[in-house]
Amino acid sequence: MPTENVVLRTTIESVGGVVVVHVAGEVDRVTADDLSGCLAGALGSAHPPAPVVVDLSEVNFLGACGIGLLLDHQDRCLSRGSALVLVARTPEVLRPLQVLELTSVLDVRPSLVDALAVPGLA
Repeated sequence: MPTENVVLRTTIESVGGVVVVHVAGEVDRVTADDLSGCLAGALGSAHPPAPVVVDLSEVNFLGACGIGLLLDHQDRCLSRGSALVLVARTPEVLRPLQVLELTSVLDVRPSLVDALAVPGLA
């Protein structure tokens, strides 16, 4: 099966002490390992209690492996004293999270501005 159409792009930046991971493309079985490595690196750069923010605004597919990965990294963040905050506003990302009732488990925000306004950062 050709994989040249499978695209995942990630960038990491620091915004006022918060590590922000921007994700674009598909988050599925094929790309999950790459994203996991990126999130592990972001967590290693985070300074608790500052959160790790994962901006999924440009994700066009979120599969089961991707959801499991986000839950796993939420546990990793919490064990280090940080939170994992997701930015999600598209149906491709929100719908699977809503169907699985994970919007109450994961900290999902509608914009990066909202994610950076988490209590305790000011």
